[in-house]
Amino acid sequence: MRLKSISIENFRNHKQLEFEPGQRITNIHGCNGSGKTTILEAINYCALTRGFSGNSDREYLKFGEEMFTIRSLFESDNGVEIKVMVAYSPQKEKRILVNDQEIQTFSKHIGLIPCVTFTPKELFIITGAPSERRRFMDTAICQYDRKYLSDLMHYRRALQQRNALLASFENQVTDETSFEVLTDQLVTHAVEIVMARERFIGSFSVLLEKVYRWHPEGADIAITYQSSIHPAEDHLSREKMQAIFREQYRAIKKQELLRRQTLMGPHREDLQFYINGKEIRKYASQGQQRAFLVALKMTMHTYLFEHAEEMPVTLLDDLFSELDAKVSGIMLETLASKGQVIITSTEKREGNDITLFSIDS
Repeated sequence: MRLKSISIENFRNHKQLEFEPGQRITNIHGCNGSGKTTILEAINYCALTRGFSGNSDREYLKFGEEMFTIRSLFESDNGVEIKVMVAYSPQKEKRILVNDQEIQTFSKHIGLIPCVTFTPKELFIITGAPSERRRFMDTAICQYDRKYLSDLMHYRRALQQRNALLASFENQVTDETSFEVLTDQLVTHAVEIVMARERFIGSFSVLLEKVYRWHPEGADIAITYQSSIHPAEDHLSREKMQAIFREQYRAIKKQELLRRQTLMGPHREDLQFYINGKEIRKYASQGQQRAFLVALKMTMHTYLFEHAEEMPVTLLDDLFSELDAKVSGIMLETLASKGQVIITSTEKREGNDITLFSIDS
């Protein structure tokens, strides 16, 4: 997949901008605050229906304007063109059109344009709350596994309803029946989510070990999935996992009623990252954490390509800050074989197969 062109109107600090990246590496360079990251976020909107900063749609609307629009043209590895238009106004909310047809369910668009992003703010995947690491997993798996996306949406809906019931549990007979029904729904989808995540981590870890070898320091690295129902090294059947989930929910029912929330399940699980046997979040330097994050993203690219059979578009925001010259050089060599890559930086990054785009001019 590659982006052929994108046109932005009233998006963040851009009144109007047109951008045509090169076939391989494109370096968007310019001073801080000039809107380099905004271009990447517009591309991410077209691929994944949102920006990667986590802001609401309204926050991307240029101050004083009534609507922003993003028009883009992509081309698949098979030469098929895909037009994507995103429009937002506070009155009509967000609309997404693919090949001039409006899509009613945004989740159906996820995976059509595989995309990998990197931004320094994403260091919280390593250092932040478990929810950030779950989002990292979910974003990856949803781009190639439609069933996982469906299970995740159904799980979240059942979780929301179950939490609402726990918060207002009054009628012992009526509420008890509803509670059991929602718990069964939760278990059904929770098991599918956990099994898919464990498969993902198993395959992803093998690729990550290979990718991390490019780093000059080298290291033994590992990822473990912290399940709430069984040790990471155990591989349970679907039936056994369902039985354990139901048993666990029965065991903590009084606790859940007391605290008025669901205390166990995929929404509370975590990943742990290790270098040389030590947890990165606690013991690694910021440079090691950043290098590991880059390796995660590079591995994500390889993983999506293998599973989606389409080369992802790669968006790298301020990649080279805090990386030394040696590592930066290795990164550019590696990226040259990764399809279309769009990088932002304050300084030019010249080299073979690099297309330069000055945001200032």
